[in-house]
Amino acid sequence: MTQSITILTDVAFIMLHFFVLLFSYQALGKKVAQPAVLFSLVWFVIILLHFICKFTLLNQLEPLRPSTYIIFLTGTIFFSAGSFLVQQYLNSKPVLQQASNHPTTGLQTSQLFRIASVLIILLGLPLYIRAAFQIFLASQAEDFFMGLRYELSYGDADIGPLKYLMPLAYVVFAFNLLAYFNKRSWLNAGLLLLTFLLVATYAVFSTGRTYFFMILSVYLGISFLTNPRFSIRRSVTSLVLFGLLFMLVGIIYGKGGNTDETVKDNIRSASEALGVYLVSGLNALDIETATPIREYAGGDNTFRFFIKAAMQLKLMPQRPIVDLKHEFVFVPYATNVYTYYSPYIADFGKLFAWLMLALYGAVHTWLYHIAATVKSKRSVFYYTFLLFPLFLSFFSDLYLTLFSFWLQLVFFTELLLYANKYFIAKKW
Repeated sequence: MTQSITILTDVAFIMLHFFVLLFSYQALGKKVAQPAVLFSLVWFVIILLHFICKFTLLNQLEPLRPSTYIIFLTGTIFFSAGSFLVQQYLNSKPVLQQASNHPTTGLQTSQLFRIASVLIILLGLPLYIRAAFQIFLASQAEDFFMGLRYELSYGDADIGPLKYLMPLAYVVFAFNLLAYFNKRSWLNAGLLLLTFLLVATYAVFSTGRTYFFMILSVYLGISFLTNPRFSIRRSVTSLVLFGLLFMLVGIIYGKGGNTDETVKDNIRSASEALGVYLVSGLNALDIETATPIREYAGGDNTFRFFIKAAMQLKLMPQRPIVDLKHEFVFVPYATNVYTYYSPYIADFGKLFAWLMLALYGAVHTWLYHIAATVKSKRSVFYYTFLLFPLFLSFFSDLYLTLFSFWLQLVFFTELLLYANKYFIAKKW
């Protein structure tokens, strides 16, 4: 009887998430690229996968409490509400006219500029790999990627200033993908392929598989807005290929496979690891919220960057900084990710987490509207980059806790936009 009630609860919340997705799709113009539709779709798929995995790949996965399901459902409703309100406000205003006659004019890029930017990240890659190798030697581990990942995640090691090549590579990749969709030439195709290989290599040596989601976000975001051949079928194919790449990287890292095992064993292990990656965070939050919070952290988690900056500027007294790395819990599969909600609930409670989602929904939608109407490079890029925390909201918070990364991304985006404009002005 208990298992039947659990299954009915799971199915009920899956259907409720589907209804929110359907409402968002209908109410917001039946546009897949609309942020509320994407956010609802992500959470519908993750909740559905959690249910499926319990009977397939992860048959020991623990059930979620109804109160945890309510957190997820309410968060999706708040995000959609923020998006809907902003969209209604924008619809009441005159349509932006900057690109009404020539919608691709603002997407022009200089070939010489793109070649030069690719050369920068190409020349920086050997230095990046060399720095990673030195960190591995300090780890005294036998396996390269395991040693490197341990030092970067749990030690005091750091790539140093070369770490800024990663956000730069993302922006360069976005420029070349945009140029390829704008004009499908052999040169643009070659630059795009080379840039993809470079940014993927940077991601591999960063030892974090979440970096690959940024590559996916760039591809999907720019495809939504600028690819004249965009289709749902091609997007699904891209997601399947991404899943295979994600599993392959997991095998390279020794997470969900091993190069010494057979192909069949690796497929089984990698599939299970992918399942844990996608759905275990839901259970981790379920465990975390099962114990009532006696005292909220007061912003130590979500405003960590600002607190740290204020202490460095001597604007507030020195005190310990919260470590954003969670402890591992067993669900019963080991995981240390707790979804988007964890730091917000720990700081100020559930309502704060939901209100921030409404704010994020509003910001996403504002950028989407500008990108869809004006189609300037700036608006397209910022809409695209912000898909990264949206897509990974089931995994962790990547909005405020990665604030320094967003500052780096904004810096390189603006720098390259200015450089591209300068090259065009000089007709280079």
